[in-house]
Amino acid sequence: MPLTSAVEYSLGNRHTPKSLGWTNDTPYAKLYELRVPKGKEPYLELLPRWTVTFATPQRVYLDKPENPQKDEFPCQYPGSCPNNKSNVFGRPADLERHYKVVHAPDQIETFPCDYRKCNRSTEPFTRKDHYRDHLRDYHKEDIGSAKTDKMAKNNKEIYAKLQRDWLKERHTRPGSWRCGKCLVKVDVKIHGWDCPECKTSCEGDRVKVRQLLAGENGKAEKEETYGESMGMALEQNEYYSYSGPTACSVCEGSEWIEDGYGAWQPCAHAHTQVHYL
Repeated sequence: MPLTSAVEYSLGNRHTPKSLGWTNDTPYAKLYELRVPKGKEPYLELLPRWTVTFATPQRVYLDKPENPQKDEFPCQYPGSCPNNKSNVFGRPADLERHYKVVHAPDQIETFPCDYRKCNRSTEPFTRKDHYRDHLRDYHKEDIGSAKTDKMAKNNKEIYAKLQRDWLKERHTRPGSWRCGKCLVKVDVKIHGWDCPECKTSCEGDRVKVRQLLAGENGKAEKEETYGESMGMALEQNEYYSYSGPTACSVCEGSEWIEDGYGAWQPCAHAHTQVHYL
């Protein structure tokens, strides 16, 4: 049968390792690259230097589990996982990550820290949630909220105090904010309070802090803060007080400056302060 027929056979059928008669640890798998499109079915794509044949079609989908169990998602890559890696996962997202990290490392999405002198700028994260934690816990950005237990979160007064204490530790720049969804740093003068990447809006309380730091409001007003954005309406309290005519040109009013290595130190030139009551 001519080659064109093999190509037609390749394109006209949904092939899997089992349908092709591949065995575990088949050498054919080395002729392919695993593709893992986000949220879609992974498949093996024949590398350009190899020719399509009946045994090696252009695309091979992974087999479905024979006896699927609830909340169990086994790795279906032909052959065994290297280094005795676990090959059964509790969520589809974990299985997808396994395929990328173990079987398709060239397709791993990475998240380098955008603090230029931070070590993680050259040693990027492979998970966005870990990068988000790094920005919040190491660089002290105001992403998310204070860590607390369920009991404290259900107590309005305790939770409000925890939020105030947490916010006092944040290093906030009035001229920019970080989108909590896609983690893009947004320049207020250029894009305002809407993320240019995912169109998510900056939370109201984060906007208020930056406006106070920039001296836009003159003085703080009584208002609800960390209410609607965190799913909890606090009583009207004097949450912030403002002093000073303008923001410091060195730290932009945040009272903190980066030491060049991702850590922070008090700004000796600051003359604008936001106090949390």
